[in-house]
Amino acid sequence: MKFFAHTYTRLIGAGVATGVALALLGYYPTLRIAGTGAVVAMLAGIGISLVAACIGGVPIGLSASGDPRNVPQAILTATAVRFLVVLALTASVVLSNWFDHAALALWVGISYLAMLAVDTIYAIQVVGKTRDQHS
Repeated sequence: MKFFAHTYTRLIGAGVATGVALALLGYYPTLRIAGTGAVVAMLAGIGISLVAACIGGVPIGLSASGDPRNVPQAILTATAVRFLVVLALTASVVLSNWFDHAALALWVGISYLAMLAVDTIYAIQVVGKTRDQHS
C-alpha cells in the first residue's frame, strides 16, 4: 500500500503539472481565437481529463501489491474507467450548457491525449515495480 500511495501521489502531481502546462500553452491561442468563454471551457476540459486520469490510475496502483499477472487486466480496467469517466463528465458539462461546446470538446480531446502519456508512464512504473517485487 505504501508503494500505491507514493506512485499515486506522483501520478496526481504529474497530472496537475500537465494540466497547468496545457493551460499555460493554450491560454493565449484560445483567448485570441474564441474569447474568454472558451478559456473557461478550456480549463473545464483540462479538469475533466485530470479527474478521469486520477480515477483511472486507481486500478493500476492497487494491482501493484498483487500478482503481476493481474496487472494487464488492471491496465485495461483503468483505460475503460478513464474513458467512461471522461464521457460521463463531458456529457454532464455539455448538457449543462455552462461552457462553449466546441472549445470544451477540443480541450477534452487535447488534454485526454496529454494525460494518456502521464497514465502510460505511471503504468510502466507500476509494472516494473510489480515485476521487481515478484522476481
